[in-house]
Amino acid sequence: MPEQVIAHLDIQPAGTYIDMTVGSGGHARLILEASAPDGRLIAIDRDAQALELARQQLAEFGQRVQFFQRRYSELPDVLAEAEVEQVDGILIDTGISMDQMLDIERGFTFRSHDSLDMRMDRRQKLTTYDVVNRYSQQQLYEVLKLTGRQREARKVASRIVSSREGNGPIQTTAHLAELIAATIAGWSRGKHRNPAARYLMAIRVEVNDEIDELRLGLQVAVEALQSARGRLVVLTWAGHEHGLVRRELRRMQHPCTCPPALPCSCGKQPLIKLIVDKPLSPDEAEVRRNPASRSCRLHAAQALGTTER
Repeated sequence: MPEQVIAHLDIQPAGTYIDMTVGSGGHARLILEASAPDGRLIAIDRDAQALELARQQLAEFGQRVQFFQRRYSELPDVLAEAEVEQVDGILIDTGISMDQMLDIERGFTFRSHDSLDMRMDRRQKLTTYDVVNRYSQQQLYEVLKLTGRQREARKVASRIVSSREGNGPIQTTAHLAELIAATIAGWSRGKHRNPAARYLMAIRVEVNDEIDELRLGLQVAVEALQSARGRLVVLTWAGHEHGLVRRELRRMQHPCTCPPALPCSCGKQPLIKLIVDKPLSPDEAEVRRNPASRSCRLHAAQALGTTER
């Protein structure tokens, strides 16, 4: 949804913007073009390979763009290093990029016969191998229930533990996907989407601590926005992301914890106002161009002025 992203960021010439998941640089390029000639972009990504690709793709913009390999939660450190206090707009594009998915050596796809990895930042220690082969059955269930299918998740967790105890460690994403698919009743190859996909996503979320990072990322992003002007745009791709972002943004818009029937005594003031009350979906034309965009949702908010906070 590139046009909607740029429109809701309200790009201004000479503004300072942050792309917290720069990936291959597609949205970053649009931001830099829209903020020409003097707009500045801070490009962040956890993935060193993605960051290097973005450097190459955005090289023509020279000093207008700075690159940082960081997590969402490390945004305050990035701002300090970039010598920036507040910015005009921030984009967060959650989930996994197509480049990561297509790189079978990274183990994100069920077609991968390489080692179980799924780390966005390959400097971190925890991998999918650790989750699958070292977590207890209860711990695995807690991870897998993110799919919203609790009963099925219990069966999958049990199957994984039984397999590794009887046959040794699970070594590849393809093997893991086969175990999961064999556990799901009524699935046959070629007729439906592989049911392993949603469970691999849940494991990926655990490996990369995506839920806590997204929650913290929203908080530090709002704190970094210019009062009464800064815009935040978030693209989400999965049900747990849609719900988390919507809840967190609504909480920041209505932070009061006092009983509705009583005057406010908590003193908590709104930090943002939602620009779109209901998250936006791609139109039919975009879905035809890019079927993967079908699950995308756009959330947008604007920071409030200091007198309103």
